Amino acid sequence: MKNIKIITDSTSDIPKGIAEKYDIEVLPLTIFFDKDELRDWIDIAPKAFYERMKKSEKLPTTSQVNPNSFKEKYEKFLQSHDHIISLHLSSDASGTYSSAVIARDMVDKGRITVIDTRNFTYGFGQMVVEAAKMAQEGKTVVEIVDRINYMISNVKTLFVVDSLEYLKKGGRLSSTKVTIGTLLNLKPILTLENGKIVAIDKARGMKKALRRIVELMQEQGVDLMDQIIKVGYADNIEHLKEFETVIEEVYGKVEKEEFEIGCVTGVYCGPGTVIIHYI
Repeated sequence: MKNIKIITDSTSDIPKGIAEKYDIEVLPLTIFFDKDELRDWIDIAPKAFYERMKKSEKLPTTSQVNPNSFKEKYEKFLQSHDHIISLHLSSDASGTYSSAVIARDMVDKGRITVIDTRNFTYGFGQMVVEAAKMAQEGKTVVEIVDRINYMISNVKTLFVVDSLEYLKKGGRLSSTKVTIGTLLNLKPILTLENGKIVAIDKARGMKKALRRIVELMQEQGVDLMDQIIKVGYADNIEHLKEFETVIEEVYGKVEKEEFEIGCVTGVYCGPGTVIIHYI
């Protein structure tokens, strides 16, 4: 029997090569484009998704991983592992965490730990990777869970969306605010507070918004020298490169890991989004 298996869902946006390297099992959420039912990162990748999304008048919808899918995986991996740690996106954004809890209760509460990471995309994807690395190193369940709880409290997220239209389509912003914001070219700067998206500032134009994110980090006293920051983008790598330039103008050369924001998160943030996760 192996010791610990790490399981997550596709909104973690972990690059495929990393998931394979650390033996992470990734269960896909589902995206619905009219009558098409597509598994996140399996049937559709971000580039094709964003191209289709920009042409669609109607916002696609998403569906959580269901309890039976988790139950099948849990039963399978408990045959070869002593314990499962299952980490998922904020329960305020999806019912996926609840599905995992239901499945755990049906299978084996004592051998399955389910964690609500209170974060999104690679903000919690990096927690999954950390857990998998520790599992491969032979760390205990308690050691891994303690480390993940530390990361849940200390991983911070800031992001800016390029278009307010997707927040409107997703019911997260009124039409009036979108019209005014679009006319003024306002870009909202958003963060996560206890797993929920909160607007904390705004700037006129993407360049000013990216610079403002770095200013906010400075105001928080963030030190990037002893960590690897995670920087992500949705369909516009030019925005990401511009953001990295601003970061290095202020902080100097920093270690970073780039990632692509996946389809499910992209439904609500839209193309052009830029995000950073840091300790």
